[in-house]
Amino acid sequence: MTLAAVVLALAAGLAWRVHRFGQRSGPLDGERAPVIVVLGARVLPDGSPSLALVARVEHAVALHQRRGGTVLFAGGGAPSSEAAVAYRLARALGLPAEAALLEERSRSTFENARFSVELLRPGSIDAIVLVTDDFHAYRAAAHFRRAGLRVISSPVRRTLSVGSRLQWTFREVAAVLRRPWLLH
Repeated sequence: MTLAAVVLALAAGLAWRVHRFGQRSGPLDGERAPVIVVLGARVLPDGSPSLALVARVEHAVALHQRRGGTVLFAGGGAPSSEAAVAYRLARALGLPAEAALLEERSRSTFENARFSVELLRPGSIDAIVLVTDDFHAYRAAAHFRRAGLRVISSPVRRTLSVGSRLQWTFREVAAVLRRPWLLH
């Protein structure tokens, strides 16, 4: 087997792992965590949320309505941060203001984890429910685990074309391969 074939086989295996991780149904009834962390996604030039951000926020608000707790919106950006745009949408969907925290400094998934932990540690939070797209869940969960939190993944599964799903999944594979310490 050539080196190229080995690399391709490893990438395909990792893509399958990323895909399967994102297909999990989310927190089970017995699994509890006091905080739901919602990772940001693109904010459109007019300041409105992208479809990905809308889906993540809707998912998190539904989780909050069923389970309670605090919802931490993570993601920086300017002029409006991803977290601020997500928070406004969540409020419009009925999330109480006192149930929300914002982390607005992060510019990457690694920083989402790092800065979220800084906000949560003073309250002795050691477990979270993590909301992000299904194809992003594997890498995102790994970053939060490496930051010291127990992670209950609650992936959002949006309807995407096969081409888009493959593109996003292999983007995640490339990101994990650049950071092999995230493999789990």
